Amino acid sequence: MTKTFMFAGLLALTGMTSPASAQDAGVKGVTRTILGSGQPVAASGLELSLRRVVFAPGAKIPGEVHSGMQVIYVLSGRLSLRVLGGSAVVRKALPDGSMGPPMEVKAGPNPVILSPGDTALENETLVLAPSNPSKEPLVILAGSLMPVGKPQSVQITEPVSIP
Repeated sequence: MTKTFMFAGLLALTGMTSPASAQDAGVKGVTRTILGSGQPVAASGLELSLRRVVFAPGAKIPGEVHSGMQVIYVLSGRLSLRVLGGSAVVRKALPDGSMGPPMEVKAGPNPVILSPGDTALENETLVLAPSNPSKEPLVILAGSLMPVGKPQSVQITEPVSIP
């Protein structure tokens, strides 16, 4: 079976020396604010950053990949996360405040909906299409460990078939 999804086209982010400075200015209705970043001594060549990402009501990214590992936490609103390629690991918040078991979400037509307190682990092989399906803003925190000089997010620009 052949799956069709979008292939990553590198954003025009030349001359940047830090992924923390690479923002998705091209995604309408999505803003990313760097809350902190640095290069861990124990992880040479990598940069750790924390961002607040806000999706306006109805905003969506048709497809993206990350150049490293990212963990997201939903602060408010609802996140519709459709996996286009690879898989994500999702944990749902339980009523007592603890986290439910890890659930692997594989590529498919149906998105998983994340609510406040839920998390998702995204690695560099994941191709995803996040969106805000509600009439309220969606706010997430994104902790990322990316290679220095690489963008945090790369938009998908052209279709490709993967066997």
